[in-house]
Amino acid sequence: MTRSRNDAPTPIADVLRALLERLPDSARLADHELWSHWDAVVGPTIAAHARPHRLQRGVLTVSVDAPEWMQELQFQKQDLRERLNARIGRPVVRDLYLLLAINR
Repeated sequence: MTRSRNDAPTPIADVLRALLERLPDSARLADHELWSHWDAVVGPTIAAHARPHRLQRGVLTVSVDAPEWMQELQFQKQDLRERLNARIGRPVVRDLYLLLAINR
């Protein structure tokens, strides 16, 4: 592919995105974008006490810093799952597993 002198260079983000889409596990890699959306989806209060830890086979493990927050998030699991999936635009998270991690 040749470029004339007037063509703007391709942004590196576009090049990387195109390369990642060609990888066999590109869908799994794309699923991990939920880390970048976590704070916006759950809000600053929950984000201060709970962080996504691992995503495996649709189960998002969330580290929670106190038993009280673990109980609160237990009640919100379905809503959080739906909001995360809506934000990403596809059903990535099918369940949340809460993990008490006092020293995170």
